Amino acid sequence: MRAGVWIAVCILCLHAGSALAQADSLRIDSESVQQTGTRKSILQNLEMSGYVKQLQTFILVRGLDSLLTDNLLHNRLNFTYAIDTSLSLVVEVRNRIFYGDLLRQVPQYPQLIDSGNDVWDLSAMPVRSRSLLVHTMLDRVYAEWTKNKLEVRLGRQRINWGLNLVWNPNDIFNAYSFFDFDYEERPGSDALRVRYFTGFAGGAEFAARLTTDPAKQTIAGLYKFNRSGYDIQFLGGVLGREAVAGLGWAGSIQDAGFKGEFTYLHPYQNPLHKSGQLLASVSADYSFASSLYLHASVLYNSRGEKNPEVLLFQAFRPGRLSVKDLSPYKYNVFAQASYPIHPLLNAGLATIYFPEDQALFLNPTLTYSAFPNLDLDAIGQFFLDSEQGEFKAVSKAVFVRLKWSF
Repeated sequence: MRAGVWIAVCILCLHAGSALAQADSLRIDSESVQQTGTRKSILQNLEMSGYVKQLQTFILVRGLDSLLTDNLLHNRLNFTYAIDTSLSLVVEVRNRIFYGDLLRQVPQYPQLIDSGNDVWDLSAMPVRSRSLLVHTMLDRVYAEWTKNKLEVRLGRQRINWGLNLVWNPNDIFNAYSFFDFDYEERPGSDALRVRYFTGFAGGAEFAARLTTDPAKQTIAGLYKFNRSGYDIQFLGGVLGREAVAGLGWAGSIQDAGFKGEFTYLHPYQNPLHKSGQLLASVSADYSFASSLYLHASVLYNSRGEKNPEVLLFQAFRPGRLSVKDLSPYKYNVFAQASYPIHPLLNAGLATIYFPEDQALFLNPTLTYSAFPNLDLDAIGQFFLDSEQGEFKAVSKAVFVRLKWSF
């Protein structure tokens, strides 16, 4: 947490510097009035938001006779401080308290939870036992400088180059799992990002993930533009020990959204003697006048397997995910429907079918918005495989979540 302490000191220094500048410009004789004005100036430049969530989990796994329960109390605090019109500092803190059967029965659980660090270790576990785990992490810490069409950002940040809603082969920096629904902000990377905007939906980017391990390096550039109503992007660079190139688009056919992403990776050492990997994802979505929403997507992974050794529900456990591991299966088909059955109640069902392995994922959801800042969710995640033509559950999980945003 040395880096975290250093960041806190920097924030205090920035506050002090802003206070001195304010005092000098105003030249107020009264010391008490001067201090009050400084405090107001600091508060005016500081924005804060966040939420508190309680997640209750119930899990049944094939082969186990007992029902597993798990609990997560989750708090997030987001701070943005505008140093001046061109420079700002962002710090976002994620605090979680875990307790329940999974913590007691899965020895690797703390390692899975503490998987978001990159170059700097910005996390801590002040309480760690078989019955209780307290984990805190700075998963966003960056400075952002803007000047006309140029933007430079340095620190732990999210670099999202993906366009699709489920699978993002273009998201080579911060790939995420659709199954990790409770992490809306998605993972970040310790990186340098430079963006230059050329117009509507157009511009160029360069990003480099900071690392001392060549196997984890990610250095790439992206160019995007709008043509005939389509946002189109090209990317290229290095991911680990492989060269990477990608193409993505987002547009519509009639009134239906149409998006796609292609990414190809190939080892750059002895390239003629090694094979590459192609990841391709295409999606379409449509909203009816009745508010019924439909979404379909497919993913192809050339390195995917017909019968992966890992069990289906184990393949999508929480943790840092590489874009090369979006799915262990070669073919993946996604379908989703959602409908507001009441102004305060929304129902949805998502499915993922793995045709070669005859495996299936079912994801029903219910969201009730009791108040503008208070939501109650019921979420199901059911992994099934086929035995002699009949689908049987590998695991069943039901989540009940209460979320208050502020």
